Amino acid sequence: MKNFLKKCLEIILLISAVIYPGLMAMLSAAGWRYNVQEGNYPVLFSVYSFWMTLGAGMILTAVILCRIGRKPKYYILDCISLALDVLGTAVCMIILQKFCHYADQNFSGIGDSMKPVSDLYRDRLLPIVFPAFLLLILDIWNFLESREFRIQKKNQKLAELNAEAPKILEED
Repeated sequence: MKNFLKKCLEIILLISAVIYPGLMAMLSAAGWRYNVQEGNYPVLFSVYSFWMTLGAGMILTAVILCRIGRKPKYYILDCISLALDVLGTAVCMIILQKFCHYADQNFSGIGDSMKPVSDLYRDRLLPIVFPAFLLLILDIWNFLESREFRIQKKNQKLAELNAEAPKILEED
């Protein structure tokens, strides 16, 4: 049952990571970059685009490291994955906040309902938190499962250090 739950979480993580950081964040950043080149947005959005792409890339890299870190001997990758997940999510959320602040001050609404641009991007990019949270759970789960391996490795090193030294002189 535990393995089934973990497999389901991994599948949901992969799908949501492709959709939210992979497509939504990367394509939003590409749209910002395009609008800067067309002269519709200020150059500041080029910087926002870079950081949003970097944050989404960190989350996607963390997902890959989490998949590799399932094996107990690669438990250190879970730590790296956890750090990349937290940093990537923080970067994406900071850039989202900065974009929404700018959009509320300078852009009008979109469509017939005149929905604010910031709400549109908030709806698209805020779900990045969902795969980041799943990744956090799976990283901790993998790290705790590799505990036995780490203890066994530590005991093996101690046994090697405390092993009896070979005899130098032959005794009759």
